[in-house]
Amino acid sequence: MNNTSGPVLAFTIGLVMVLSLLPANVPASELQEYSARYSLYRNGKLAGKANIQLRNEGDKWIMSTEGSGTHGLARILRAKDREHVEGQLQDGRFLPSRFEHNVSVAGIGNHWTALFDWPGDTVTVEIDRKTKELPLQGQALDGLSLKLELQRRLRHNEENLDLLLVDEDEIKQQSFRRLPNEMLETSLGCLETIPVERIRSPASTRYTRAWHAPALDYLTVRLEHGKIDGDHMEMRIAELQQAGQPYTGGLGCSARQSGSMN
Repeated sequence: MNNTSGPVLAFTIGLVMVLSLLPANVPASELQEYSARYSLYRNGKLAGKANIQLRNEGDKWIMSTEGSGTHGLARILRAKDREHVEGQLQDGRFLPSRFEHNVSVAGIGNHWTALFDWPGDTVTVEIDRKTKELPLQGQALDGLSLKLELQRRLRHNEENLDLLLVDEDEIKQQSFRRLPNEMLETSLGCLETIPVERIRSPASTRYTRAWHAPALDYLTVRLEHGKIDGDHMEMRIAELQQAGQPYTGGLGCSARQSGSMN
């Protein structure tokens, strides 16, 4: 791949990491079908879009994400990312059975799948027609399922935000921490949010922060990812449907503040 693919590859990698950290819309008692559309920005400029959907088929729940470059070089080279997971609820926790990951840039793709065996406490990953069995340790999850678990812990106000991620052919630990609540301006109006950031080593220049709105069942309404000395990726919610009904946004933060002062 020539050097012009560098920015697009960075865009795609950033998109994958952004999508894998978006917590879903999960009411207290059960999952609820929803779909959300996000706008993706790279260094302040519109670069792509992402769609996320959670749907129910009997006792099985399916979550899918699709992101694509819509502007600039990412659009020319057809940068796309797709992920899909299916599984069931058990004691309020989503347990995946199968996960699939696809990334494509200029026709060059990366594809891998993960099959979860919870009774056996293992996950079998297939990459490039080669398989590898990894220990689940009772809690390792793919990127989409991990966001459901992170959301569940936020809902229950759990302090432990240490998680295990199945990342291709290895298991990685990811730790997060809550920050003070913030009022955030969004396309859905002014929302009170709970910011969460990933904990990294002191030497790392990378950062990942997400803002979750309790009023929207802790849905992520903004996410930032990047390097202090490099690219800055940002995802902002644009539209939301819950149980097939469009969500109507409220007042902006300025209007709410003016109204509270009158």
